Amino acid sequence: MKFLPPVLAVLLLLAGCATTPDVTTHYTAFSGKRTDLMSDNLLDAPGPPREVVWLNASRVFDRNDQGTYYLEASYMARSEVGLLEIDPGETLTLLIDGDKTKCFSSGSLNTRKTLKNGLVKEHAIYACTAAQLRQIASAKKVAVGLTGKRGLVLRDFQPDNFDRFQRFVKAYAAAP
Repeated sequence: MKFLPPVLAVLLLLAGCATTPDVTTHYTAFSGKRTDLMSDNLLDAPGPPREVVWLNASRVFDRNDQGTYYLEASYMARSEVGLLEIDPGETLTLLIDGDKTKCFSSGSLNTRKTLKNGLVKEHAIYACTAAQLRQIASAKKVAVGLTGKRGLVLRDFQPDNFDRFQRFVKAYAAAP
């Protein structure tokens, strides 16, 4: 009996961790419009990474309650590696089951930051369609290329990445 309270505490803690949402919903204070954001979709690299990349998805409602979809590529590295410097243009390339899709962004200029802990980060937002998100979610293989002035970062989707996209699409971008 004396072991029951600690065991229950651990189980409750684990249950709380298991229910952490992959998608956060925000409402703007002024208009009350909704944004659904899938975050923390880290694209793993084999071995010790030189830089880390996330590819997240979101749905943002406009004033006419029409949902618009986006992909957000986030980049982070140590200061000595430096920023990728994502310029405006077709800087995100997705190879989805062998079909190449290029995505356009206005770049990362306003999001480039040097952090106090010796890291740099930036992100770029790319408009996409619900159909493109469904294509990613249903693919067998997705390769991601993120291009900047200072280089190219390549990553492949892993099972966890597909799982996150599939759950996001099911909840927020399912076929009509």
